[in-house]
Amino acid sequence: MENTSNLGAIVAWSGFALAFVFGAVGNKVNFCTMGSVSDIVNMGDWGRMRMWLLAIAVAIIGSQTLQLLGLVDLSRSIYTSPNFTGLSFIVGGFVFGVGMTLGSGCGSNSSRWWSTCSSAFPPT
Repeated sequence: MENTSNLGAIVAWSGFALAFVFGAVGNKVNFCTMGSVSDIVNMGDWGRMRMWLLAIAVAIIGSQTLQLLGLVDLSRSIYTSPNFTGLSFIVGGFVFGVGMTLGSGCGSNSSRWWSTCSSAFPPT
């Protein structure tokens, strides 16, 4: 039998490494929901929205393939539960929208936030 005593650490570190890679790539290519919608509305450019649509398609196809192969059981996921809490969706969406507006977009644009803050508070 395989040794699974450090499986949690392996999963955690692998998740951290994968998140780091995805974050670096997302930052480099300006992978931003608000920016993609803004590009369509203001400039008619669908480039970033196509990235989002491709990511959604890959996630759907990948998750369904994993379920068909029997590697995961999506029926145990919190996202397929029959509970519909409409008020929490409305309040959560509103709070998220306010946060995105106050933060001037997504977290991948934190360099813009940092430059704004550093110019507002110059070193003494």
